[in-house]
Amino acid sequence: MRTPLHLVAVLFTTSLHAQVVINEVDYDQIGTDNAEYLEIKNIGEFAFPLQYLRVVFINGNNGGALEYRTIENESWPALDPGAYFVICANQSLTLNCDHAATPTTNLIQNGPTDAIILASTTSETIYDMLSYNGSVPGYTEGTGTTAADSNEQDGLSLSRWPDGADTDDNDADFVVGCPTPGTANELDPVECAITTGLAQRNAADVFSVIPDAQNEAIAFRFQQGKAVPVTVSVFAANGALMATRDFGTTANAQWMIPTGATAQLFLVRVQAGSEVLTRRVVMP
Repeated sequence: MRTPLHLVAVLFTTSLHAQVVINEVDYDQIGTDNAEYLEIKNIGEFAFPLQYLRVVFINGNNGGALEYRTIENESWPALDPGAYFVICANQSLTLNCDHAATPTTNLIQNGPTDAIILASTTSETIYDMLSYNGSVPGYTEGTGTTAADSNEQDGLSLSRWPDGADTDDNDADFVVGCPTPGTANELDPVECAITTGLAQRNAADVFSVIPDAQNEAIAFRFQQGKAVPVTVSVFAANGALMATRDFGTTANAQWMIPTGATAQLFLVRVQAGSEVLTRRVVMP
């Protein structure tokens, strides 16, 4: 039975301490929001049956509270203690995605002032609430976050910090971190300057990274209107330098970057003159 929205605030006061929590949300990217995801973590001592979990999304526009989407699936597995479960919009752009939801773009509202709830499908239990970019009345633990994701810099997420910590206060628990779907939250791998997809800065300037699973490589391409010194560096998700190449002064650069691995997240960073640009790419 779906919990009526007007009862959520009352029911929350009687809920047990959360066993599963909203651990990380990436809800806003530059341009089209096509790489959004929600990460759930089991912070309890026992496996949690996700098949009985419902994720409820609340639009708090203009002081309201409107349910705009729910996600649940009876085939979801039990989540082991300390494990993560990732719901994403696009598996090709999100590492460790366990469930691809629809739509593939604009899955999660950007705010200001929206909320996400983890609820039971079989009882009136509310496991966790996150109100971000402010407080949605009735859908907030403590105070809503002042920290916010941004469409001015990609490669940011709203992250519970320390990873999995829950004080029952959204503003105290969440900070701006770096996207780490399916792994422990981190605040600053490679300065958190990562972007998603094949974005274009303008019609003449292109920086793209395309995974090539067959050749275990990343197809890199950079083009801009004028020649500048160009250096490309490739990092693992934990910030370890994997490869680097100096292209000299050029307006165009291409490189088939060998990875020798699949199902990993890599960060490709270009130093082009005084400008630094970074993309993330997931090897499928």
